[in-house]
Amino acid sequence: MSSEHGLHVMLSYHWDNKELVSKIYKVLKSRNIPVWMDIHGGISFNLFHSMADGIENAAVVCCFMTSKYQSSRNCEKELLYADRRRVPIIPCRLIRDWEPSTWLGLVIAGLVWVDFRDTTDVNLDLKIDKLIEQIRIVAGKKLNCFLSETSPTLQTRPICSNNSSNNLYPILTQMNDISDSNNLVRSTSIDSSSSSPKRSTPMIDRQHQSIDNTNIIPPPVPPRPNKDLIRERLLSIDIKKNSNEIESIDEKKENNIPLRSEKPDICEISYQQQAYTRFIPDVVDLSPLIINNEKKSSGIIIDYSKFRRLPRIIGDDNDEISFCCPSGVAISKTGLIYVADQQNQCVKIIPLLGSKKQILSRPFNRPKGVHVDEHGRILVTEHNRLLILDNELNLLKAIGEHGSKAGEFNVPWGVTTDSLSNMYICDQMNNRIQKFDADGRFLLEWGYEGEHQGQFYYPHFISLSGNRVAVSDQLNHRIQIFDCFGNYHYKLGEVGNEPGQFSCPFGVCIDANNHLVVADHDNNRVQFFDANGDIELVLDQEANPLFNFQGVHGLALTHDGGLLITDYKRNGKHRLFIFA
Repeated sequence: MSSEHGLHVMLSYHWDNKELVSKIYKVLKSRNIPVWMDIHGGISFNLFHSMADGIENAAVVCCFMTSKYQSSRNCEKELLYADRRRVPIIPCRLIRDWEPSTWLGLVIAGLVWVDFRDTTDVNLDLKIDKLIEQIRIVAGKKLNCFLSETSPTLQTRPICSNNSSNNLYPILTQMNDISDSNNLVRSTSIDSSSSSPKRSTPMIDRQHQSIDNTNIIPPPVPPRPNKDLIRERLLSIDIKKNSNEIESIDEKKENNIPLRSEKPDICEISYQQQAYTRFIPDVVDLSPLIINNEKKSSGIIIDYSKFRRLPRIIGDDNDEISFCCPSGVAISKTGLIYVADQQNQCVKIIPLLGSKKQILSRPFNRPKGVHVDEHGRILVTEHNRLLILDNELNLLKAIGEHGSKAGEFNVPWGVTTDSLSNMYICDQMNNRIQKFDADGRFLLEWGYEGEHQGQFYYPHFISLSGNRVAVSDQLNHRIQIFDCFGNYHYKLGEVGNEPGQFSCPFGVCIDANNHLVVADHDNNRVQFFDANGDIELVLDQEANPLFNFQGVHGLALTHDGGLLITDYKRNGKHRLFIFA
C-alpha cells in the first residue's frame, strides 16, 4: 500500500506467528481498518522497496513480540527503522515468562502493550478489540476510518470517556508505567481482565509527537525469513546421520525414490530421474577427474574478445522492445533469449540475432528467474512457485506453494539445472537453496540465515557448471561456491566498491574453466574473475561510456561465450545488454 492510498496499520511479526497475525489482519480488514502485512499483498516486485514503503506509509506499527522476534536480525531492522522515522509503535506480547530486553526493550520502553498471551478462539476477538482501541488512541488522527467517526475532542484527548460517540471502538484506558529493573523496560499491560482506567502521560507524549520524514534515507528493510524451522530441519538431518536411518535414506536415493511421500499436485512429465545421489562429507576437495568432467559437461567458456566489441542494447527509448524491471535472463540452444520482465508481468522471447522485434510474450505473476534446461524446457520462478514450460511458454508443470517446508517457497528467485536436469532454486526469504529432480521431486536443501560459510542472507541468483554451484549471497555481499550436494567450498568477495568487492551482488555465472561473472548491482558494474579469484575484467562506465549500468541484475552466458545482462533502475532505464 503506497502513500497515495493513505496511511495504514503495519503488522510486524516473526514467521512462527504468521497464523495468529493473519487472523488479526483479517479482522482488522473486515472492520475497514487499512492494514499492511507482507504475505497479504504487502510485497510487490522489489522486497526492499516494499518493506520500506510499508513502514514509511504506516500510521502505526504493531509488533508482535517473542524471543524469536527479538533475536531476528530482520525484525530488528524493521522495527528500528520505524522507530527512527518516529512511526508510533504498539507492542503486543505473545508469550509468558519472557520480557523484552536489549534493543527491543529500549524501543518499547514506556509504551502501552496489548496482551495476546494465551490467545484462544474464544478470547481472540476481545484481544483484537483491545488492539483496535489502542490503534485509535495512538494513530486515530491519521487513519481515515477513525476520523470519520471521531469528534475533534476525542481525537486530541486519548483518555477514557463515558460520553464517547463511538460505541464500536471505545477509547482505551491507559495504566501507570511499571518498571522492570532487570530488562530496563518500562511498559504497561492492557489486559482484557482489567477494568480500572489509569493514565500514562509519558506514553501519550511519545506517541503523539510530530513525524518528520525529511532527509531520511531508508535502508533496505528485508522481510523475515523462517530461519528457525530451517535450522531444526538441518539439525534433524545431522541426527539422522548418526543413526541407522541414513541407510534407508541412501537406499531411497539410490533407487530414485523421493524423500517425501507426497507428490506435487501437478501433471507428470517423464524425464530421466536422478541416477544416483548420496550424502558426502561437509567439505570435500574436487578431484582433477571431476574438474575435467565439469569442462566436458558444460562446454561454455567465456570469450573475453566479445567484450572488446560494442554491445547490442535493447530497451532504450527508441527501441521497439521495452521492459519494466527486467530480472532473470536465459538463452536457448537455438538462439532465443528469454527475459523475465517483472513489472510488465510477462516473459518475453527475443532473437539473439536478426530482428529487433520480440517473437512472443506470455503473462506471468511477476516472474523473477528464468532458465533453459538440457531438454529445452523453460523454468520460470514467479509468485512462490516454480513453473516448467515448453519453448513457447505453455505450462507443463507447476511446483511448490508458499511456505518454508521442503518443496515450498518464500519468494523464489534464481534457478538453474545440471546435466541431468536436476533443478536448483534460490528460495530467497527462506535463505536456502532447494534441489529437485527433473520431474519436480524434492531431493535436498541447504542453508539458513547467517553470515558464516554455507549460510545466506538473501540468496539471489544461482549458476552451475559441472559440479560447481555458484550462489550470489546478496546481503552478505559475496559469492559462495558449493558442489551439487550443497557442500561448501569457498567464497569470493566482501562488501565494498574496490575491485573484487561487491555491494549487493545479483546475477552470477560460472563457466567450464571456473571463471565467474558477477553482477555487482549497487556498484553498477560487472566483474569477471579467473579460477583463482583474481580480477580478469571489469565492465563499467569507466571502462567504456556505453557501459552506463544503472543496476545490473540478471546474467546469462551464451553458448559461444558471450554474455546477456539485464539492467534497470526504478526511475531510470530498463535494458538488455547483449555481448555476442
